[in-house]
Amino acid sequence: MKNNYVIVSSDKINIDSKINNILQDIKIKDIEIIKYDYPDISIPDVLENLNTYNFLSTKKLIIYNNCTFLSKESDKSIKELKKYFDDSSENYLIMCVDSISERKDIKELLHNVEVIDSKISSEVLIKNNLDYCKMDNKVVKYFSEYCLFNNEKILNELNKIKCYKYSEKDKNITIDDINNIVMRDYDDDIFDLVNAIASRNKNRAFELYHRISQKEKDSINIIASVSSNIRNLYSVKVLKNRKLSQNEISDIVGIKPYAVSVALQNCDNYSTKKLLTLLNTLSDIDYMSKSGNGHSSILFEMFLLSL
Repeated sequence: MKNNYVIVSSDKINIDSKINNILQDIKIKDIEIIKYDYPDISIPDVLENLNTYNFLSTKKLIIYNNCTFLSKESDKSIKELKKYFDDSSENYLIMCVDSISERKDIKELLHNVEVIDSKISSEVLIKNNLDYCKMDNKVVKYFSEYCLFNNEKILNELNKIKCYKYSEKDKNITIDDINNIVMRDYDDDIFDLVNAIASRNKNRAFELYHRISQKEKDSINIIASVSSNIRNLYSVKVLKNRKLSQNEISDIVGIKPYAVSVALQNCDNYSTKKLLTLLNTLSDIDYMSKSGNGHSSILFEMFLLSL
């Protein structure tokens, strides 16, 4: 059995689940668990701890979070890490990172490491944690999308809904329950609005815009947020045309892998020329609003009508 692991995920729920699975496989009751964050703790410091004798326990397990040296930037200490993996101690190391680079040195580094790259389905997570409540498949799918497939948020919000339903006779969770109880972040709504624009779903776009307007009264700020997201969509399309992988695009654009996955689907709805046209139109709306040549809200609604 290998003693060194890499968990590839940006989902805390997923990471915790995989760590628990590893602990179950190890079957060592008195194992000492230590947590570090890169770059706060350097690779040499972690290796020194791994090679240090254990006084209070039989073995130790180090959880090394945010290991971006496996994905984005390089680190001169990677050679030391590779040397350790070639002849590692009896202690355990778990490195956690959002994605893994395709660089040659990283592939060589992970030759003797077990890489765990799997996701917990949001829909499965919901069904497994309903307890005394019920939710049909349509609502499960809606709930997953409503929380942008963020498993940590899904569990937190599901607990709120279950508390609400606890004293109710009807334990069936509905879409109305989700809309009334689950809090949506401003960025989440903007993300969905841009997806509606990219898929040319006018009804959904207007519904989301009016909902966002209730939180953010200044439509100029909404226009700026939409422009920023469409600019990301344009960047994803350009990088996709260059045959870059989803993880590489995520690193370059600086958005989460799930957002890249959705953008990769949506960017096919528009040519790069059309995306630039949308950005120019939004820029014109911003200028007209600020120069007093039109109300930003009316101009943006006309933009949605033109999709």
